[in-house]
Formats: sequence, C-alpha cells, structure tokens
Amino acid sequence: MEYHIALEEFELDCIIGILPVEREKAQKIRIDAEFVVEKSEEFLDYCLLKNFIKDAFDKEFQLLEDAHDYFLATLPKSFPQVKTFWIKITKLEIFSDCKVAITTHYKGV
Repeated sequence: MEYHIALEEFELDCIIGILPVEREKAQKIRIDAEFVVEKSEEFLDYCLLKNFIKDAFDKEFQLLEDAHDYFLATLPKSFPQVKTFWIKITKLEIFSDCKVAITTHYKGV
C-alpha cells in the first residue's frame, strides 16, 4: 500500500533569484509538495522533511532551476523511503500581476 503525504502552502522568506533586488532582500515563496511512500517499518517523518526543505533555502539559490536541481539530487538520498515526489516552488511577490513557479517531479526506480 502506498501513502501520499502532502505539504501544502508552506511559506517562507528567502533569497532566491538573479535580479539585484532579489539578491538584497528576502522574498516570500510558497512550497506545495506531495511525497509517495510505501507502507513499511521506516515511516516518513514529515517534520524532518519540512525542515529539510526549509533549510535548503538558506543556500540562497540563484535560480528556481537551482532549487529544482538541488531537490532532485538530495531529497531521494536523504529520504530513501520516498518513492516519488513533486515540489512546486512559487515566488509570490516578484510581479504584481502574476506569480512565478517551477515544479519538480521525481520518480524513483
């Protein structure tokens, strides 16, 4: 049996972007994600997972794509019980008339 664990509307302030204003002042982003795990003895500690995601943004990524690459490379190693996942990172304040987002999809073997 598989379980889908969601992290919804997780907002935090971070430095992300290449524009000068984005490098000087933290901006609000929102994280939405879903993680698929198989029922096993090793459960997914979603508090650790949330903190892992939060701590990743201390790296002050230049591009949304950099954050994308980071999660694809590190999350499966840090949380091997996660079989598939998607993460959507949304910049909430970069434009007044729209939001900008990137979605990462991972399917394990």
